[in-house]
Amino acid sequence: MAHFVKGLTIFLILINQYQSAEVPSVASKLGSITGETKSVTFQGNKYQVDRYLGIPYAKPPTGDLRFQPPQPFGPFSETYNAVDFGASCPQPIYPFMPVEKKTDEDCLFLNIYVPRQKPDEPSGHAVMFFIHGGGFSIGSGVIYDGAVLSSVGNVIIVTINYRLGLLGFLDIGNEKASGNFGLLDQHLALQWVNENIDAFGGDKDRVTIFGESAGSMSVAMQMLYPSNKGLFRNGITQSGALSLPFPGLYVENNIDAAKYYAKNMSCTVDTLADVINCLKEASHENIIRIVQDAMDSGGMDAAYSVSTAPTIDGKFIRHSPEEMLQKAETETCEELKFFRSIRLMNGVNGNEGASALLMLGDAENLDDLEITREQMNTEHIPGTLAFLYGNKTVSDVVNQLMISEYTDWENPDDPKRLREQMINLYGDIYFNAPCVEMSRVHANETDVESYVYNFLPRLDKPLLPLPKWVKYANHGDELGPVFGYNFDPQVLFNISEYTPPEWELDLSNRIMKYWTNFAKTGDPNKPDSKLLAWPKYELDSQSYIKFNREDSIDQYFSARPTEFWKKIVPAVIDATEHAQTVTEQFGKKEEQTCDKDGNCG
Repeated sequence: MAHFVKGLTIFLILINQYQSAEVPSVASKLGSITGETKSVTFQGNKYQVDRYLGIPYAKPPTGDLRFQPPQPFGPFSETYNAVDFGASCPQPIYPFMPVEKKTDEDCLFLNIYVPRQKPDEPSGHAVMFFIHGGGFSIGSGVIYDGAVLSSVGNVIIVTINYRLGLLGFLDIGNEKASGNFGLLDQHLALQWVNENIDAFGGDKDRVTIFGESAGSMSVAMQMLYPSNKGLFRNGITQSGALSLPFPGLYVENNIDAAKYYAKNMSCTVDTLADVINCLKEASHENIIRIVQDAMDSGGMDAAYSVSTAPTIDGKFIRHSPEEMLQKAETETCEELKFFRSIRLMNGVNGNEGASALLMLGDAENLDDLEITREQMNTEHIPGTLAFLYGNKTVSDVVNQLMISEYTDWENPDDPKRLREQMINLYGDIYFNAPCVEMSRVHANETDVESYVYNFLPRLDKPLLPLPKWVKYANHGDELGPVFGYNFDPQVLFNISEYTPPEWELDLSNRIMKYWTNFAKTGDPNKPDSKLLAWPKYELDSQSYIKFNREDSIDQYFSARPTEFWKKIVPAVIDATEHAQTVTEQFGKKEEQTCDKDGNCG
């Protein structure tokens, strides 16, 4: 009897242990999915979150499905064990970026982080759907662990992979390769969430999409795609807007890039059929090798030759978003109406232009970098004009106008001031002016919810190498605070352990609350009212929030650079391109003669 009691006791203990370590499981429309529970800590608070990793949302885009829109994966034939990340999409290795250890063309997976807390609404948890950046050529959902953001904000986080580079954006103008597959992957993943997130305790009517850099541009483009109606209600764009200049963006096709790849694979390029057959038969490793070789060559021409980005394919993107923004004051269309129906939170970092420094030399030497007046006048400004207006005739008047705008006239030749002006130049062109233009267009209605931020603080450990003389946050620096610093310091900083300073953790806590408040209610101030009140962005006041060690409210963010780049420079280019003399305009007048008394006839 004693042995029986002892055995029963051990059995009950084991059963209790098993139940306490119960494997999380959901019964979705596609079948049963199991995950795992993880513990996370933020500012001394411990949380538990259920993770479901590597769930396929589309069939492998291989074979006949390469260069084609994604196809839904369909139901699972047996219980799907979602405890490992799926492969990342094929991509080259970029300096200073995390290296993807496992890549494969079968890469269309998503990851779901569910907090073990009661949802804020009976309908379920609000959902935040993250689109990673990386210039449409690198990155994956693996990098962004949503466990802390999910737990602190009490929302569900979804991260995804989508096709990149040539495999994601080849557009030769016909059904063989019509382009924008990466954007269509994102759309299909959003449909998957809409149809299945309720099984995970999510509210499909409270989905917010957010992204950074190219992921931010993707969010904005998804907001212009009316077929997304009902799939999300809010968008957060971090350091990437619709009119951000980017190689190969919004062109009609990228046939030249396709030919470059084919030529470098020793294929015939006499016809488009030859090119597409070559690229369909190539291994993804060979495709990535072409990109890597172009990058490693150090030449900008080669790098641009392999660049592929969203194109005007006539389906996902029917019109140039840049032109739509320019005409938005007086014209509208179906895309703009949908864009304005989605609540928007949009912003950039303090010194986004510092990301351009990595093109100018070794990261180790950036502290000593100086820019001469000659370099500014003959390299940076003309190079920028060539990139922005390569298809236009740009007179020297425009060059001189830019020199005047980006000169500190108290110290016009100071190399240290010139290097600061250089990062201001790149920051205004690529981030600040596009950000403000997009928010102005979005806010140009009476019933929209629009918010703007500027993330300023220089962090203890910036994401990218940053010289000491740069005062404010660089590109990507807000990602640590947004995700609660839940990253691998060994991968990012080559150190085994790292704890951010307390003021950064406080900032992160505020950022996560603003972001998740917005996801829950469409208002970053609610339901947590202890935060500094973040005002709406309206055309008359243009109020915005500045994130720093202490947050503050300001007005008219980058108003001058936006006016300069979006109105003055285009107007001067147009005027000088079509310049006419008075004689040409009004016809040659006959010369008058006058007598000695001043009478002219």
